[in-house]
Amino acid sequence: MSDLRTLELAYLPPLDPSSDFEAVCRGLAEDGISCIVLQEVCGTLSLAEPGVEKEIARVLRETGLRAIACHGLEHAPYVLRQPDPDARRRMVAAHIDVMRRAADLGATTYVLHLGDYPKEGGERDVIWEPVTRAVDELAPAAEAAGIKLALENSLRLTYLARTVDELAGFVGQYDHPAVGVCFDVAHAHIHDGVQVALDALRPYVVTMHLHDNDGRHDQHFIPGRGTLDWAAFVPQIASCPRLLHLETEAIKPPLGGTLAQTEQHPPGEVHARYLGILNAPGSGLRVPA
Repeated sequence: MSDLRTLELAYLPPLDPSSDFEAVCRGLAEDGISCIVLQEVCGTLSLAEPGVEKEIARVLRETGLRAIACHGLEHAPYVLRQPDPDARRRMVAAHIDVMRRAADLGATTYVLHLGDYPKEGGERDVIWEPVTRAVDELAPAAEAAGIKLALENSLRLTYLARTVDELAGFVGQYDHPAVGVCFDVAHAHIHDGVQVALDALRPYVVTMHLHDNDGRHDQHFIPGRGTLDWAAFVPQIASCPRLLHLETEAIKPPLGGTLAQTEQHPPGEVHARYLGILNAPGSGLRVPA
């Protein structure tokens, strides 16, 4: 009997606002990719637009792709820390709308960004209070939709949480089955260090963002193009008890940017590189194509 842990890998499609979502998905399917990550910008389609799920569902059905993960709305109005009640109300409503749409399309995790610390500082409980209020509304909606909220770890000191212990403390204290963590290994490589970050967040990780960088900048490189020690990290993935799946996050344009600002590699080759690293001897994983 194999003691390998089976986890699916969701591929982040290379998309910007000018991309043809259907054409990109057909290409991914032809390359042997079976699972993808949904995001707000599905090329010329927007996951935030009512009714768009019908077109996305058609593309998924015809290509045979499955959308098992979703990155939530990323722009500033949609970070969780919104002290203004009206802004928070709009943010929560927008996330619930997109989250339900993603869940209907098959996603089981929904990644959220926390936001920045206030410039004036303050007590930690006061700083986190708007996040708590937002999660108070998002968590029951996520549970009802059958999806997990995944709060992403930081890559800079101005961003919540300043340390992974702070994020672990929030999620652990909140203690809701629909609230977990997205472990971004490349962010950890820049900020806390991969081992320190994983040790703190391990009990709460429901999905992972896998990409590489030089240890200083968020470059969204494919594995091996940066300085992250994949051989040391990968064997620890299987020890995350709540982990549902893995996500590629290489070849991602900067927020509001285009694919021309990224390193381009053929998706089939990128996918094969991920599978080779994740299924290497001693990884403890079985990640199917």
